Amino acid sequence: MRGEVIMKKYTSIKVIFLLFVMGLTACLDDEGNYNYADLGNFYVDTVGIQHTYTIKQFSSFALTPKFIYDGDKSVLKYKWELYKSDEPYIGPSSYGTGFSHDYTRDDYPDYTISTERELNVKIEAIPGAYYLVFTATDTTSGLKTTMDWRLTVEGVIGSGLAVLYKNAGGSDIDIVYSPLFNGSLTETSYNRNAYSTVNPTRPLTGEPKELVSAIYASYDLYYLYMTSGEDVVRLSSIDMSIADEFDGLFAGKIPAVKDLNGIFVRNYNTFFINNGVAYKANSGGLQLTPMAMKNDDYYAVAGNTTWQVNSLFYDGLHRRFIFSKMWSAEIDPVINSAAHFDFGNVGKDLIHWSNGYWQSDNQINYCFFKNPVDDGKRYMYVFVADKSTASAYTSKCAMDISACPDIALAHSFATGERGPVVFYATDANVYRMNYNVDDATSSATAVWTPAAGEVITRIELFKNAGLNLENSTKDKYLLVATYSSTGKGKIYVIESDISSGVLGAEPVAVYEFDGRIADFDFIAQ
Repeated sequence: MRGEVIMKKYTSIKVIFLLFVMGLTACLDDEGNYNYADLGNFYVDTVGIQHTYTIKQFSSFALTPKFIYDGDKSVLKYKWELYKSDEPYIGPSSYGTGFSHDYTRDDYPDYTISTERELNVKIEAIPGAYYLVFTATDTTSGLKTTMDWRLTVEGVIGSGLAVLYKNAGGSDIDIVYSPLFNGSLTETSYNRNAYSTVNPTRPLTGEPKELVSAIYASYDLYYLYMTSGEDVVRLSSIDMSIADEFDGLFAGKIPAVKDLNGIFVRNYNTFFINNGVAYKANSGGLQLTPMAMKNDDYYAVAGNTTWQVNSLFYDGLHRRFIFSKMWSAEIDPVINSAAHFDFGNVGKDLIHWSNGYWQSDNQINYCFFKNPVDDGKRYMYVFVADKSTASAYTSKCAMDISACPDIALAHSFATGERGPVVFYATDANVYRMNYNVDDATSSATAVWTPAAGEVITRIELFKNAGLNLENSTKDKYLLVATYSSTGKGKIYVIESDISSGVLGAEPVAVYEFDGRIADFDFIAQ
């Protein structure tokens, strides 16, 4: 029995082997009548070609591939396609959203931008990194050859210092592109009249006040807010076109008075003050709802975020701090009699509010006040509000700074977050404060004076880490805006020691503008 099984297996193997040999012989002996065509060379020559390109959005782009083909070129079809490997979204634009697709998928739709051998098209794709794919197809054989390049599309606006100013022609925005703030640049350039170029029939009415770049981190949205005492627009960061008018900012009833200021954004929450009413939009929602106070009234004049996205405002009507929790649409007085002052009864008029520094903590609030009595003495309050409840806020000092020279004339302040640095400015001088939070002592020294015929309109420490730089530029530069009788504005960029506020002997850069500068902010896209 065992021998029969072995014999059957052996016989089967012989049969299979014979069939294989017969098939192989048939293939070798096949002399059938077939039509063979020599396609010759059919490829894209990549020797010495440029593989990456960078262009501005909405600009024309031309590219001629080094395509080699020995056959009849009349049977060839060409196709250029543009794909992106991840979905970009940095805010709306008046232009189309362009091309966006996952290039790794097999079922991608047709994103053809040209069917010519030589590419020459206007690229409207939204800013980002793309694959540009060229395909040539022999329509008789179906054979294809392809080549792809990396194409980086930069926004028209890009990353730079946005400057809001006004002249006889109205308000406008210039963008400064500087290697001081962006290490990928080698020289300074400008995008002049960026707002009016895109919106020639929509001037900003009133005196310009604020220009705020607002990124909603959780939603990858990026806008610019431009305000005056009677107007506001929300702008696309892509091309400076108007994304929303005043009425489009609010959910429900539209405020009767346009007086929007005090804009601040933290992650995906937006906070505004309009005509004394505090507004908030949660979770990336771009329409604002008012925050009401039970059994009381208030008139908000400034605000800041505290713990996570809790908000804190100053009530100019009752001269006190008021707060709102993360998801709440209500606002309440702060009930907290701290060691140095009563949050619920400050009793002074707020002049300026910004983040500062104390003992390695940069979540510190610096508020500058004017006392409505005592001949208007000036005070600097320092406190910690990065707590989940208002009752846990802690005060650090309530410092009388009235003895600082010309402090009563100060109209602009700048506070450091990486060291104990405070500057204030009058029309004629920039002063650096010398102060000690622990013992509440202060003095000040004049450290910078503008050129003859110029007055200071604004100062600000640069508050962005910068792009493509070895070291952060946050608080590294003091920016001083001036205005002259000739109608020209300037921004002097002066190096400032982040720990002491000691200024460099000379400005490292001076930027000029055709008007009086109202505000500026850095766009980091």
